[in-house]
Amino acid sequence: MTIIKIMAYSLTAMLVFFSNRLLAEDGAYQIELIIFSQAMPNSEVFEQAASQIKWPSALTELSAYKKPGATTLDESYDALSKVPVYRPILHVAWIQPIGGGGLAAPVHIQGADGKLDGYFQMQHDQGLQMTVDLELGSRFDGDSGKAVIYRLNEKRFIKLNELYYLDHPKFGAVVKISLL
Repeated sequence: MTIIKIMAYSLTAMLVFFSNRLLAEDGAYQIELIIFSQAMPNSEVFEQAASQIKWPSALTELSAYKKPGATTLDESYDALSKVPVYRPILHVAWIQPIGGGGLAAPVHIQGADGKLDGYFQMQHDQGLQMTVDLELGSRFDGDSGKAVIYRLNEKRFIKLNELYYLDHPKFGAVVKISLL
């Protein structure tokens, strides 16, 4: 092979690599999120009585984003609904861009009954990451008689089109992110 052909192949490979990276950074993503409570026995003691979320300065309401034409976690939601120890709280999906800076706007996540509150955020910085910070309030902890707040706070590197399960002894989340 001549040096020109080697350079042409190298240049083509670099263009493909960087164009895919730019597409992912500036593209739109479909985010799908299921949140559910779980009534499994555990011996952990929960004493959080006030919110501990460190709220981002600018929060975007979920209603500001376009809803996708189709969702992919409907069967998972139905399966959770059929198991007595799980109670689905929320199933939402939205389309969201990540701008050139690599950080998407944090999205406010709330349950209809006001017990679930928090946010979801994506970042594209040396890989795609998600941050989920949610709190689920209970009326009263069965043992102490006090109101208790359960917190699920995770930051993870993720791959597109994969299913992620975020776990807390009292509630959990299933997340899937796809590039549109």
